[in-house]
Amino acid sequence: MAPAMSYKVDLSHLERDGGGSLTQQLVDRFAGAIEAGELAPGEKLPPTRALAAAASINHLTAARVYRRLAEEGYVTASVGRGTFVRSLAPAAAEERGDDWQAYVLPDRPSTYQEEMLSDAFRLPGEEGMISLATGFPSQRFHPAQEMADLSAQVFADEGGAALSYLPAPGLPALREGLADLGRRRGFATDAAEIIVTSGAQQAIDLTARALLGPRDVVAVESPTFTGSLLALRATGARVIGIPVDEDGLDVEALEQALARHEVRLCALQTTCQNPTGVDLSPERRLRLAELAVERNLFVMEDGAYSDLRFEGERPCPLRQAAPGHVIYVSSLSKVVGGGLRIGWIAARGPVHERLAMLKQSADFHTPTLVQHMAARYLDGDAYDRQLAKGLPYYRERRDALMAALERHLAGEYDAAVPRGGHHVWVTLRRPAEERTLYSEAVRNGVSFTPGGAVCAERRKRTSLRLSFSLVEPDELEEGVRRLARALREVRRRDRTATAAPLS
Repeated sequence: MAPAMSYKVDLSHLERDGGGSLTQQLVDRFAGAIEAGELAPGEKLPPTRALAAAASINHLTAARVYRRLAEEGYVTASVGRGTFVRSLAPAAAEERGDDWQAYVLPDRPSTYQEEMLSDAFRLPGEEGMISLATGFPSQRFHPAQEMADLSAQVFADEGGAALSYLPAPGLPALREGLADLGRRRGFATDAAEIIVTSGAQQAIDLTARALLGPRDVVAVESPTFTGSLLALRATGARVIGIPVDEDGLDVEALEQALARHEVRLCALQTTCQNPTGVDLSPERRLRLAELAVERNLFVMEDGAYSDLRFEGERPCPLRQAAPGHVIYVSSLSKVVGGGLRIGWIAARGPVHERLAMLKQSADFHTPTLVQHMAARYLDGDAYDRQLAKGLPYYRERRDALMAALERHLAGEYDAAVPRGGHHVWVTLRRPAEERTLYSEAVRNGVSFTPGGAVCAERRKRTSLRLSFSLVEPDELEEGVRRLARALREVRRRDRTATAAPLS
């Protein structure tokens, strides 16, 4: 009789004459023990030599047993570590439907930022919901007919080439059109600097991956764009938040961070910052450009909202002052339409080549048809006409939101009037538990972006990003009224909980 094993599998009474192969008998016994829960997920099985000795079989038969168990999905083997019970047995997987996937996927819980970003896309479609969380451009200004006409022209002129592959950096005509815009705006001088991307989000992601790896340090303005935080953290880098005030990124605080850390990249929006709407002051622009050159520091300048300004002169991009150190990213999304997915990177030097290679490995290139359409759209005054139509509309909604805040939340908040963009950054004078307020607001039919979803660090104060671009003035009024009601309810609960006697 073979000795009993400490691995909870009875290897005695194997039928060695006419009872089926020893291999299959052992496979059945291990599989039965796994399905019965006698062998737990992650539990290590004995080495093949120990199994061979315990079952009085040769080493090759023991190896064959484990190989067949692996083929049937019961165990997994790791060279140098051994053989382990899988997290979910096949029989259990069949009973659970697709739930088995949760057990075998690598552990990756969603982040707070990802959950809030998902809500921003999902909640506007819910009946009765007023979304103050979504800063998309309004569909009423999407140049749908112009784009339809351009599409027809592209196919008429290009034929099958409209659906052919392109070089990774993009369609030459579009790169030239974006460089021409860059010469007028100050973010580029030559088409060779431009890489066309699938929106600004891909531009941010490629830049983060080109420059950062695990344990690198990146400084980012805080609050900032949720997508920037997600892309930067996905590299495994350590993300340090730098405060933003009425003059933009606090460059003095950045200098203090540079004194303590070897910062590889600083990421910010220098104009019409999301979510505050402020511009980086001229003095801070100059000092940041100097720091980039002095410290061999890369800067990622996000210009997504730079053209959506309601008053004042447009500042020159930071890249104009330090083109070798600043990587400029932007898109047509906020002016023309986010679904077009036309973004770009402006960079030069070895980093440009690395970015082009990463773009190629990501998706080869941005879709050919939309690149042809965008090139034709930029060849003329259509972009400027689009801006001229949209800016008064967004300015009216900004003003309507500011007025509603003062009517319904007077004395409860601080908020500067944004110079541009689609958002107002609101900070409550008395803190409230952020997630509780968010849940209560959604229950009342209004959503917003919680401050914690756009900040790199935990904040003591409670802040909210309120977006106005998709909401009519009367809905903005009602949305803020609902938000005020939700805040009163949260405050009431807090007072009740504080006043409750101890049992």
